[in-house]
Amino acid sequence: MKYVNLVMISVSLCLLTACLEVENDNNNEDVVQAIQAQNEILSGTNNSINPGTPAASVALTGIVVNALDNQAVSATNITIIAADVVLVDSVSFNGGEFKLENLPANSDIEMIIESSNNEFLSRAYFINTGHSNAVNTANDFGQFEVSTAKDMQITVINKTSGLPLTGLAFKASSHYGTSSRSNKYQHHSTYNEANGVYHITIPKFLNIMVRVNLDLNKDGEIDYNPELNNNISSNELYFLSSNSDESLTLYVEEKMPLKEIEFRITMIDASANVILGAELFSTDSAGTQTTSTFDAATQQYVISAMFGDYSRVEIPSFMANDIYYQSASIALNKNDDDSLRVNISGALENCCYNIANTDVVELAVMPRVVTNDSSSLEVVIAANEVNYIDKSFSVFYSQAITASVSSLSLINTSGFTVVKGNDSSTDVILPGTTVVSGMVDIPVSFETSLNDTKLTITPVNSLPKGQNYQYNVGNLVVKSTEKSVDVNNDSLSFYIENNDDFDINDVHLDNNNFTSNGNAITLSNSAGDSSSPSNYDRSVYLYLPSSIETLQSFSMRLYSVTEDGVSYNSVRNFTLVRDSNTYNVSPLGLVKLAENETLITESLQTSIETGTAQSDNQKVYRASTSIYASDDLDSSENSLTFEYAYQTKAGDIVTGTINIPVQ
Repeated sequence: MKYVNLVMISVSLCLLTACLEVENDNNNEDVVQAIQAQNEILSGTNNSINPGTPAASVALTGIVVNALDNQAVSATNITIIAADVVLVDSVSFNGGEFKLENLPANSDIEMIIESSNNEFLSRAYFINTGHSNAVNTANDFGQFEVSTAKDMQITVINKTSGLPLTGLAFKASSHYGTSSRSNKYQHHSTYNEANGVYHITIPKFLNIMVRVNLDLNKDGEIDYNPELNNNISSNELYFLSSNSDESLTLYVEEKMPLKEIEFRITMIDASANVILGAELFSTDSAGTQTTSTFDAATQQYVISAMFGDYSRVEIPSFMANDIYYQSASIALNKNDDDSLRVNISGALENCCYNIANTDVVELAVMPRVVTNDSSSLEVVIAANEVNYIDKSFSVFYSQAITASVSSLSLINTSGFTVVKGNDSSTDVILPGTTVVSGMVDIPVSFETSLNDTKLTITPVNSLPKGQNYQYNVGNLVVKSTEKSVDVNNDSLSFYIENNDDFDINDVHLDNNNFTSNGNAITLSNSAGDSSSPSNYDRSVYLYLPSSIETLQSFSMRLYSVTEDGVSYNSVRNFTLVRDSNTYNVSPLGLVKLAENETLITESLQTSIETGTAQSDNQKVYRASTSIYASDDLDSSENSLTFEYAYQTKAGDIVTGTINIPVQ
């Protein structure tokens, strides 16, 4: 994600002298003093004891560049607003460089950059002017990115009527920073009734998303289902490729209420005789399970379901006339308003075909016969994802089975357990040694249903987030033959994302030198031997919570380093999340140990770090800063200052500045 390089970096003297000076004859002095006085009251540093002292102020310098090539624009107009007071009113500059004097220090300002020749689209920045204890302290804020405009055309077609859908309001945000006033700078669409097209003007080379709310009647639910429903968050549809799309056609379908359909299923054998004695179960679009009845007049199994786009009928294995039939499954999917797609698993003859979309679905199914010569157990259907509520895993088998908990497993493949030498006097781990073991077994329970043909495995306890897991089913006993078999295709690997809200304050710096604030992170090892690590310079790493997985993009820009109390500028960019994927970071686990502890690892699928001051954690992300430093101390500061910008998957943009001490 691109964002403006709002950093206080040093630039060459020739750049500073090339800035166009603006003469304002101290017109803002009274405003500056009033705002500065308010800031001093809020910070508890009122200087009213020296009423003759001029108010501290800032001379803000920077350069406005085109986001495409980072080249300076030819001309620009700048307006500065603070506390609803216009401090600078559309002052013009030739070229991209500018200098604005007599701005209040430590103040949140609204900076509007506009083009005088339609070279670029206007953009707002919400920034703080920075510290000053003198008059017109020079604060260089670096580059301010702007972009040429692009007209994005969006056509929305209601598939039901075939006509353009009206009443939508597309919007996008390109401002930088956070403010309650940011909505006034949003980009909004207009609608051309003549051609049924929405138009929205957005910056062409800034990474932004266009969004539209599909809850038109404001009842909390979307009123139209889009084809791009994978890009829906809450009730908003967003477009990840907004900057590359010149025009876009979107097809939506009016969200219809679930309708009741009736399955009428004839079970027949190879001679086309009706088979009696089966029991069918249906799971409908509302998640409700119902059981069939038998219509003696038509010789059909009848089952009702609420249908939207999908429904499934399961036929557990059963016995009729001393013949044992294996399980089968029928999946019904909506193709369009006119047709439905039928997929039958575990039965003979037709497996896949289309039928008319009617309220009564009549099907014929020929289940497979199980014989002593052919009693192999098969998987009819295995879930391809866990149940989102209890994280359970279900498998539907061709025959009734008996399972035992010893044959079922759930493994945390990325997690680990920690056993220290002083945790127990009865284990074989020696004092002074810690064993970290991976592939952690998770206790599970299970149940069978549908005539013992459906197996559901459920974790006993809630599963930690941000981890990889795998369900495995071992040997099962086939009830009809009492044979123990291990079939294929009844395992599942899955990942539980950390969906906690990301907090920038959860980002830390650590040099992994087994000390924090100059003191040992652990005073002694598990044998009781004292630990005396030295607080020396080592590589400093960013440690990030796994909640960065909830972000669409995340970047940090280092611009100031303080080592042993001495500050200097150092500009480095870190892209940590790109297109909703972690980027240039490594996952690892944290176990805080003494420097003189012996570490033994077993079956680990992840790296372990033992020398940080961070709390023990099954998973964090780490990125190198390429800075070497010792711990931050009260008497000797060691810290890094960053700008940051991140965007949530819902499209919210958060920016700011953070100073992080080295631990």
